[in-house]
Amino acid sequence: MKKNNHPKTSRIPYWVSLIVAGSFPLGVTNAYAMPAAGQIQRGGNVLQTHQSSNLISNIYTKKNHSLATIGAIEQKIWTAINHNHLRAANGLIKQTIAQYPGWHPQPSMKFVLLEKTIWAEIRLGQISLARVNMQHLQERFGQGVMAHQTNVSLVSMRNVLEENRLWHLLSEGHLRTLQTAIVQIQKEDPSYQPPQKLLALMQQGLAGRKVSQLALRKEWSQIVALHAQTPSVFTLAYAGNRQTWAEALAKTGHTQHATLVYLSLLQDSHHALQAQNILNQAATSRIPFQDLKALYARAQARFPSAQQSLEHHFLQNVLMLAARAHNAHQNAQAAALVTPESMAIEQLHKARDAELMGAIFSANHQPHKALQWWVRAAQWSGKVGDWQIVGNLAMAENDLPIADEAIAHLPAGTPASEHFRRHNDIMAALRDYKNRDYPGTLRELHAAQQFGPLSSGMETIKAWSLVHTRHYQAASTLFTRLYQKHPSSGNAAGVLITDQQTHNLAHAYRLATVSKGPLASHLPMASMRDHLNDINIIPWRFMPPAQIVPPPTRQSYLALGGSWEERGGNDSGMTQMTEYLPSLQAQWGINWHMAAFAQVSSPDLYGGQPSSGQLPTLNVASTTSSHATGHVWQTPQFLLGVDNREPHQHWRAALGWTSPSGIGGGTVQGLLRYTFIPSSTGSNWSVHLLRDSVRQTLLSYNGVQENIQTTAAGHTLDLPYTWGAAIRNQVGASGYLSGGKHGWSLIGTLHLNAITGQNIQTNLGASTYLAAMKPVFTGAGWWITVGPSVYAETYARNADFTSPGYGGYFSPQMMVQPSLSASASHWWHGGGVNISAAVGYQWLHQAGGPYLGFGALRNQVTASLGTQGLALSPYASSSGHNIAGSVNVVLTQQLSTHWYLDAGASYQANPAFQQAQAGLDIRYVFGKRKAPKRTFLPAQFVLGMGRYG
Repeated sequence: MKKNNHPKTSRIPYWVSLIVAGSFPLGVTNAYAMPAAGQIQRGGNVLQTHQSSNLISNIYTKKNHSLATIGAIEQKIWTAINHNHLRAANGLIKQTIAQYPGWHPQPSMKFVLLEKTIWAEIRLGQISLARVNMQHLQERFGQGVMAHQTNVSLVSMRNVLEENRLWHLLSEGHLRTLQTAIVQIQKEDPSYQPPQKLLALMQQGLAGRKVSQLALRKEWSQIVALHAQTPSVFTLAYAGNRQTWAEALAKTGHTQHATLVYLSLLQDSHHALQAQNILNQAATSRIPFQDLKALYARAQARFPSAQQSLEHHFLQNVLMLAARAHNAHQNAQAAALVTPESMAIEQLHKARDAELMGAIFSANHQPHKALQWWVRAAQWSGKVGDWQIVGNLAMAENDLPIADEAIAHLPAGTPASEHFRRHNDIMAALRDYKNRDYPGTLRELHAAQQFGPLSSGMETIKAWSLVHTRHYQAASTLFTRLYQKHPSSGNAAGVLITDQQTHNLAHAYRLATVSKGPLASHLPMASMRDHLNDINIIPWRFMPPAQIVPPPTRQSYLALGGSWEERGGNDSGMTQMTEYLPSLQAQWGINWHMAAFAQVSSPDLYGGQPSSGQLPTLNVASTTSSHATGHVWQTPQFLLGVDNREPHQHWRAALGWTSPSGIGGGTVQGLLRYTFIPSSTGSNWSVHLLRDSVRQTLLSYNGVQENIQTTAAGHTLDLPYTWGAAIRNQVGASGYLSGGKHGWSLIGTLHLNAITGQNIQTNLGASTYLAAMKPVFTGAGWWITVGPSVYAETYARNADFTSPGYGGYFSPQMMVQPSLSASASHWWHGGGVNISAAVGYQWLHQAGGPYLGFGALRNQVTASLGTQGLALSPYASSSGHNIAGSVNVVLTQQLSTHWYLDAGASYQANPAFQQAQAGLDIRYVFGKRKAPKRTFLPAQFVLGMGRYG
């Protein structure tokens, strides 16, 4: 819908659209409808047109025909139009034109006829034809007397067409398309408001769809909130949604409310199977047992003919709840559930139910009842294993008749004396296990094995005894065999506990992939599958009673801080820079290994004016003055990225935009780094691509505008120029070979740089750093290392000058600095500090060059000065050597549950320059986390040493 289709000054109210959409004849309320007297209810212009038409018709009428005859015909045409006999009206018009050649229908008649034709086409669904005729209506009557009425009619027609389309989308169930269409219409016409009923039905449909989506994701609290917003989709008319709401209420702790909803669903159910489905869900949603019984009572009252099946159904749910409680070691609760139903359960004559009853009563220290149920289980199943349990329980209870009955059902071939000896060993083992004498349990079970293999139950006791005596590897082997035979939750828990203790959860994962059973549900299978080679390295967490979960999600935080930097000293001219950098940083933890981050900062830069050595010198006596940019507060720059840290690899990708410099707009900055960690010692190698600003001087960081004036021998040289804003494009590689806590750690880096900028030449360079560090003290929260290092740097050309065309950044042709480096880290609960320092000797050589560094500018100025016999003196090369050193301090401290303080400072001095930096930020960490034992790894600082800027 185009914007000019909905002018705000001509918009038809919603009720007019309803009248038109309801097929009411527009002629009833139309300003052009012909009244009984035959006059048109318009202004004087329309009446004059009517009279003029009659006059012309009278002139060209056939003989014996009067003006009254023409008027009568026109009256018939209006009558046909007003009664929606549009074809008859068109026929009368054509007939009258043929009979009275001088007569033509009035403009108002044409308008009304065409208008009614369009509305008829809209009602009949002939949309394409209606749009064509709407175009004709605009072309014929869009100008002149009828322009306003034409505009009103067209707006109304278009509104009806759009709303018809919206209703059609609703009827077809295209709710998202309908929502998009409404947004598009309101974007084109902000005053448009769709019908409230349409909006209500659309929102109801969207909410109804959302229920199933939330249920699949088990977002129960969201379902409860959705009911509060849109209760209409949870009525009994939407039984499925209402049942989901009941489950959500139960899962979010609103069990009483959930019971009431289930009662309403049962009351509205139509057959017993539907009621059983509702009851099944109520049972699994863990509402109180008394409420569940009340639901069954309501179902039996609702369907008396299905009372027997409902009672059987109730027993099955009781057994399910009891089994769940038993597996969770809540045996008293399990016994309380089944005891009132014991007689009914017995009448089922199912061996599995009897086995469950026996296991529950046995675990709940009710041996007599347990024995009775195991006897029933053995009698109904006939399984040897059940009779073995009966025999053992009978002997424990000294019930010899039942023991004899059990022995009679056991296979022949074992002498009775050996059997009882074995039994005595087993009973002794059970006694020791009950008394928590786990070494004694193992001894007795070993003796019992001399007469035959242990039962699965006794092997389970042996396995748990191995766990209690810390023989985890043997326990893992036994639990694995037990799980392969009997994939129960108890055996799965044993596998998890032992494999976690032996740091071999990869074994549990492999077992879960090849065996059916509950083990997979106790493991984060998807995460383990994605990190198959790192399963035994990742610090998985154990959650009681028996669940392995991924490590916690990486921290999400917001940090506000700032830093200060001072480079150069007094009388250093344009190589002096002071920077104040406020910044805002944020990190959002996506999962345990990945986080997204963002950084926004706005540099405030101060630079010096050119000193005498930085001004041009001519070959004759001259005077020179100059003024360059001295202060810039840049608009914000930003960086967005993702950081991934996995046991064997790290990678970071970031992309952003630098602050617009003083001589032009900003540019792309970014980092792409990949680190491979082949071993658990921390050794690694990495490669990276980097693009960022050269942050050394105001010239290199931001660029400057300088105006130089030199006067010599009556001639004046004016040199206004804009240049700088250097950008470093770097390819790098590094390696770190860890020597552990006692050996030498080796570090090596190589960086290849291409420095570009505005009105400066591209400069290629390289740097390398090599070091060997050895820990001299580790332990008690300390890590101190020392060792030799060497740093070297070279560039194709010296761009350290600050005259036009140079970059103003440190770029020696040769720089070598061997040093003795040291790093000391100390950490405590919630905080830590690192101090690293290096002292050495630096040899430096910087080439000279012409005063103007950019070729095009130099050629132009040289030619101009040459005509006057003048020439600019070049820079001379320089070499030097002296002591050089640096010190760096980093501190972090947790202030409270969520607040952290980070601070850092550094200083370096060498023959080329001096530089001091300091920074501070306050960081808020979201979520509840335990305070870390230490907040950084000391080896990371050793790895990062010597990475010059």
